[in-house]
Amino acid sequence: MKPLPFSFYFQVCVCALLWGSAFPVIKLSYEALAVEGFGERMVFAGTRFVAAGLMIVPFCRSSVIGTLRRAPKGLLLWVILGQTVFQYVFFYYALSVSSGTLGALLVGGGSFWWMLLAPLFLKTPMPSAKQWLILGVCTVGIACAVYAPGAGSGRVGVGTAAFLAASFSGAIGAIGLKRISAEHGSRAVTALSLFLGGMALLLIGSYEWNGFWKDLGVEAIWIMLYLSFLSATAFTLWNRLIEQYSVNVLSAYRFLIPLCGVIESALFVKSETVGLGIVVGGCLILGSLYAMSRLESRR
Repeated sequence: MKPLPFSFYFQVCVCALLWGSAFPVIKLSYEALAVEGFGERMVFAGTRFVAAGLMIVPFCRSSVIGTLRRAPKGLLLWVILGQTVFQYVFFYYALSVSSGTLGALLVGGGSFWWMLLAPLFLKTPMPSAKQWLILGVCTVGIACAVYAPGAGSGRVGVGTAAFLAASFSGAIGAIGLKRISAEHGSRAVTALSLFLGGMALLLIGSYEWNGFWKDLGVEAIWIMLYLSFLSATAFTLWNRLIEQYSVNVLSAYRFLIPLCGVIESALFVKSETVGLGIVVGGCLILGSLYAMSRLESRR
């Protein structure tokens, strides 16, 4: 197997740092912008993704409109619903009821969803005995993290279920993108996924548009622009990597995302403290993800 190029590691690290920052930024923005209720959260998310999709359009190699016309509509809908709509319905709800630190760890479980789903949809090899053992250790780590997550974790059980549902949806969307990007390119598909998915989220939260827009100030605009830039950059880089590399290889390096998310949440969200369960469970989860990365690099 050829060693992975430096550009691969650089892009993975950029994605991890950006996505890791989303946990504390969104959590803090709920307080700073007085975002209340499910509808306002959906308008917040939808505005962010519509702007992110538009930011990607100038960098697309192929026409976005042409891709929309030519791409298989079923696969495109698969990506939009999985990678944007359902993933962020669950994600934004989970962050509203639980902590960014817990969320950062649990979203890392997307790697294991990929490991289970890729053989079914992409015909990759089934997990080996060692990989099943690593999956078991990760499950124990999740149980530890949920048992004693620390102060500021809110409704831990509900948050855990929502974060795991978000990571499952994201894994489904990534598999759909792997199937469609080979022919239609990852950038145009990413732009469509974010823009149309964002429009769907705006529609879901339409009953609270007025409540969100009347409170929109300069601070809110800057936060929205940063989150839009974050999504546009991270999704473009990551989906390009999905197009170029095996899903299994990428899933192995996703352990950097929860690592960055835990560190950045602990640093910037003062209302959250890291409990013993997060420390023990985090070590088990991150250790499992690292062990998985070693196995995949050998394969």
